[in-house]
Amino acid sequence: FSGSLAARVRGPIATLVVVVTGTAVAALAYRRWMAPKSKAPAEHDPWLVAVTSYPMSGRGCHRGRQFSEAELVSRSTTAVEGQFETEEEAVAQAKRVRQCTAEFEDWADEHFGTGPPPWDSVEGENFDNDSEVLIRVVRQSVLDAEKKADEALLQKAARTAAQKQQKKKKQKESALQRSGKVHYSFPGPPRGVDANAELEVLVDADLLAYAVPRGEKFDKQKHARAEPAQLAGCRSLMIRATDGAVAEKGFVEQTRSLLEACTSLEELHWHDAAHISRILCGTDAEGENPKQSRLTRSLRVLSLPYCSRNFGPEELADLAIFSGLEALDLRSSLDMELGIGHPATMRDPYDSDEGGDCEPLPYSEALVAVAQANRKLKEVDLDGILDFDAFSYCLDQHAVCTVEAGGARVKLGRKTAW
Repeated sequence: FSGSLAARVRGPIATLVVVVTGTAVAALAYRRWMAPKSKAPAEHDPWLVAVTSYPMSGRGCHRGRQFSEAELVSRSTTAVEGQFETEEEAVAQAKRVRQCTAEFEDWADEHFGTGPPPWDSVEGENFDNDSEVLIRVVRQSVLDAEKKADEALLQKAARTAAQKQQKKKKQKESALQRSGKVHYSFPGPPRGVDANAELEVLVDADLLAYAVPRGEKFDKQKHARAEPAQLAGCRSLMIRATDGAVAEKGFVEQTRSLLEACTSLEELHWHDAAHISRILCGTDAEGENPKQSRLTRSLRVLSLPYCSRNFGPEELADLAIFSGLEALDLRSSLDMELGIGHPATMRDPYDSDEGGDCEPLPYSEALVAVAQANRKLKEVDLDGILDFDAFSYCLDQHAVCTVEAGGARVKLGRKTAW
């Protein structure tokens, strides 16, 4: 946890559980909710049994993550078990609660003995736990004061986060303006920042292309069809389609014709793409025999974000028919499920007897083939591949190193989902 959290610990200093790796010492858990007894209780200030469940930083599904004080508070819940006139009655109830709580099973009676609460399950040192439980006996006034302080803390944290987000957004807007690059964020504005393509089109169920800016709700009465002159002259195009359009029998042919009409196209940003190999690479209905075209020779930027449900290793391999790509955007487009059960994902890295002759992970050979076919490739964006450890199911590290050795920067982004 962050150092600021220590300021919130009241009363006796709590046990600090640490893991030592080399010279790094990581604090995994410590008691936060420690309060002295009220010296002057109100006329009616009953004793309560407070049971707090809180996430364990650095463990279980939270491994690699350190929570701030506000994050810890927002992810914690406190339940109250009864109201009592005397502390002794509350302690007796607290013992009953502990006996029925799974996190204290098999060790707590011997560990805590006859000692009074607070009792924290972190002392059981079960490092697989995603969360821990703290049982306390406190007065109502103490719990009320904590709740009020926590609300103020979260309000302040929200204001600070909003200010930081706004500052970061402005910095990104300025950087995009200076670069002159087309860029689409997910989610889009107002939360994200876009630098829009020259033309943005939507293919509707009638298989016609309408000029619809991102973020606007499509209305046939409002939005005109994309004119042939617009298509022929645009150098950067963003295309998306309604679900109804993708389901239509003629979607592949019509979308391919649409792209063929863009005779000056250098950048294609295709959101939630489908039938990728057939439309971009000219493969037949069986996914065979990709064909060269003006698009495969002249396109410099190809962006296919968030299309994992339609983008397997075969589709990535087909992109090797392109020869002039300088940037390839595959954010959250590699499907980790294709690697589940792969022998490489089940190999024990510490068992030398297992050897290293395992077949490559699903997307490894295809990514290398695309990079080798596009000698001008400078950037491959794989942001999202670290979420849920998808990288270890999709790509071999050797494949990434090979691509980077050819001069392209591979962006893995940062882990945001656990």
